[in-house]
Amino acid sequence: MLAALSLPLLALTGCWGGNNWHQKMTITVATPTGEVSGSAVTAVELTLSEDALWTTTGTAYGAKYSGEAVVVEVAPGKYLFALLDERLKTLALKVFIDPYAAASPKKEDLDRMEATRATKPLSPEDYPLLVTFTDINEPKSAKQVKPGKLSEIFGPGFSLKSITLEVTDEPVTKGKILEVCEWLDDQTSVNLFWKSLLATGYQPNGSTEVRRLFVGD
Repeated sequence: MLAALSLPLLALTGCWGGNNWHQKMTITVATPTGEVSGSAVTAVELTLSEDALWTTTGTAYGAKYSGEAVVVEVAPGKYLFALLDERLKTLALKVFIDPYAAASPKKEDLDRMEATRATKPLSPEDYPLLVTFTDINEPKSAKQVKPGKLSEIFGPGFSLKSITLEVTDEPVTKGKILEVCEWLDDQTSVNLFWKSLLATGYQPNGSTEVRRLFVGD
């Protein structure tokens, strides 16, 4: 997994208005009975400093996102999740402009990216955290899924075909995750999930609001 991009604090001397866009992530999995896919649309809002303040990590900006994780039912009762993380804030810039734009965004980069309507595959280094559950109703049964090793979790014939991103006019996805993971509204269950995920070798970068991995408000 990629380490999360370092996000400098917003310079409070003024701002360039800000840019808002919706981005759609789609995951396609090959299965013994054919391809299946799932997608989710998140909203991103990013505000740059008026003074283009340069730091060691680039232009100062404030960013936030909302939406939910991607879920794919790869087989009856078996689900693959692509969880949310802070990289969503600048992922579209990296994919549609260039990595330097993601690290040091400028207004013209944001405007150009916001206007695009292309769909591009993610590089493996930009893949989100993938997880599944031995039993979807048991949060403590969480397992991290390596992108190239779906067959080890789901069985022969399962593989990750692609993860794509597009900037879209579609509305933000709501409700899919809570339909599948009803336990997300119970803090004890969320804690069990987190403990189980850490036991699989996942190493969070900094503090994490666990529920926000599934639903970002």
